[in-house]
Amino acid sequence: MEDVDLEEQRLPHSPPPSPPPLRKSARKPAADGRCVLATPARALSLVVLVVGVLFAVHLLVHDLRTLVLLAAEWLCIFFVMSCVAACERGAEDAGGGGSRGLGAVAEVALWSLAMALTVTMTFWVAAGLPLPAVAFLYLLSLLAVSACFAVLLDA
Repeated sequence: MEDVDLEEQRLPHSPPPSPPPLRKSARKPAADGRCVLATPARALSLVVLVVGVLFAVHLLVHDLRTLVLLAAEWLCIFFVMSCVAACERGAEDAGGGGSRGLGAVAEVALWSLAMALTVTMTFWVAAGLPLPAVAFLYLLSLLAVSACFAVLLDA
């Protein structure tokens, strides 16, 4: 038997094998080459910022202890998420990717604020509720924080 080259066996009209599909990202390239958050993420960012500012102003006027709790939670979550993001960025740098600098810090700060707002608002709302309602609200809060964490890790 003759050895037949694999290229000769391929039909002339068959397409070459396609590359694996790329993972879709919530980012899209801007005209100047930077990555910009897609519209839903920008809208969510705006909502988080507006709700955060309004809630902070309300707490400043009515409940200073809860405002201090919000600030402490934000700082704690920001520190942890910054460490996670630094580890992720280190893995990207080792793999040939680049770091995003100030945009990454702002994104970590925003998602940390979203997580801190979720937990603080849950504490604030659940203060006088019966135990089943408190448990349900905390479950929702944990789900929301987990979603924020997943978005931050995917970004």
